[in-house]
Amino acid sequence: MTVDELAEEVGRELFQRTCTTAWATAAHEGRRTKVTWPDDESAVPHELSDLIDGDAALGFALYRVMPCYAVLMYVGFEPHDEAFWTEVRSLLDHADDRLAVPMAYWLWCGPLEAHAEVADAWRQITAGAGALRLRRLLDISGPVPWELKEPLLEHLSKQTDWHEPVLAALEAAASDYFGQLDHPAARRLLNTLALPPHRTKPLHDKLRGSGP
Repeated sequence: MTVDELAEEVGRELFQRTCTTAWATAAHEGRRTKVTWPDDESAVPHELSDLIDGDAALGFALYRVMPCYAVLMYVGFEPHDEAFWTEVRSLLDHADDRLAVPMAYWLWCGPLEAHAEVADAWRQITAGAGALRLRRLLDISGPVPWELKEPLLEHLSKQTDWHEPVLAALEAAASDYFGQLDHPAARRLLNTLALPPHRTKPLHDKLRGSGP
């Protein structure tokens, strides 16, 4: 089956409207915001889920014309093999936030929160990462176990232009519901960041009051 045939299944007019809405909202989809679609459009990814079952390539092809978390929910059920992770990395590297942001959100509330998957997922998505992908990954690194993300944070903290993203990663680790943080190590790392006191003080206070 092709994306064109998927469109036929739900009707081309509804499919196109859904794609338009997906593109209009994708860059805002994530852990900090909630987007709302018309009821008939919000049902489309779920209606198509049985048709993409077992075909990750088709699922990713659909996502590239209808970028949204709802599509990734079903693509994410497919085997996480090398082809799967190659596609994930490609989307995280994409210059268009509308393709990268829902993917980052899926990782944040999926593999990065899953104890059995997080080590392999973190290894896969950090492999060969350039600056754009690293910035996106730091933003969703809150639930990643400290021992997995600490080497990256330590490395980046040695470069002053990365101090804001490292701070954002520490803040996420301290505030995410499943955030993973080693308090003494985080305080030490925080003290190395050359940032204005007003930027670091809230996290300093939080770490001082929660943990050894």
